[in-house]
Amino acid sequence: MTIDGTRQLIQFAAVQRSAWRTFRPPTDGYAAVSVDRAGRMTLLTRQLTAGEVFFRPPTGVYWVDVSIHHNSCRFDLPAAEGVFTFTAEVDVTWRVVDPEKAVKDQPATGEQVYRPYLERQLRRLSCEYQVEHFAVAEREINDHLDKPIALDCGISLLSCLVKLSPETSTYTHLQEATFDHRKAQRREAEHGARMQTAYLQSSENESQHGLNLQTSHQSYELTKLTQQRSLELEQQRMSFYAEAIHRGDLSALTYRLASNRSDVNDVIGLMMQQKQVDFDAAHAMLKALLNQNLVNKRDVQDILAYASAAIADQVNPASVGAGSVAPPKPELVVSPMAALVQNAEVLDRSDDNDDDD
Repeated sequence: MTIDGTRQLIQFAAVQRSAWRTFRPPTDGYAAVSVDRAGRMTLLTRQLTAGEVFFRPPTGVYWVDVSIHHNSCRFDLPAAEGVFTFTAEVDVTWRVVDPEKAVKDQPATGEQVYRPYLERQLRRLSCEYQVEHFAVAEREINDHLDKPIALDCGISLLSCLVKLSPETSTYTHLQEATFDHRKAQRREAEHGARMQTAYLQSSENESQHGLNLQTSHQSYELTKLTQQRSLELEQQRMSFYAEAIHRGDLSALTYRLASNRSDVNDVIGLMMQQKQVDFDAAHAMLKALLNQNLVNKRDVQDILAYASAAIADQVNPASVGAGSVAPPKPELVVSPMAALVQNAEVLDRSDDNDDDD
């Protein structure tokens, strides 16, 4: 194995007949190819026999370097765009595998053989990739050149490692474009996260709003039903009180008020209203009779006596049971009745005066 670029690949040496008797095949990275007077070549892998030396002695021998060589080379390769180029740094391992063919073709160096082949193959492969895809292109090219390749002049390409990169200005541009793209992706991701958060918050607000509306509606309906029920119960109680007052059933009225003490004021108002209705009716009838001179003071005395007895019954504590509510004050009823009697007396006096005239 050698990396000496100055070492000759093929050297010729003339050999006398007597020297062949002591000739031994080389083992130091060279191969010996003998040539006779007729130009026939033979790869020497053993010592010549006496008959071969006497009858057909070689006139000379070619020493062919068959060791493994390592070389590096550089290529400028076109990209798919046509205006950009790749820079390819290639590490090559090669050797002579056919000494006889190498002697026939007489290559000066191995680079004269493998370089044109590599440049042709690399240019053909690189133009299929855009400049920003140089990493993919490098992988594909190395996969294509990962096996030994037989070349001309008995040389074989054992291995080839390609390092591909864009030119400096293009590489800087690709870096900036990549950074900008990543920033855009990051902004888009942040925007998406904010939009998702806003959407979830909006959904939560809508759900909360709907729940509040439902709760408010249910509370309204419940309040409405409660008020309606309270009104119905109030109407039932007032109807019961009014009917009891109208019938004069004070015992039932007393028992009912014993369990509903808050209705006392309302019941007193109903009683006052009922008595006022009865008084108004009686007052209107008596006034009509007096206006028509159909009654006089003597007739009114009987009505006054009856009203006094009725008032006495209303205010008599013995007429109601235990726990009863006190009836309206007598003066609320007596005063209108007294006024009625006074009106009747005035009318009667006026009639007596007419009779005297």
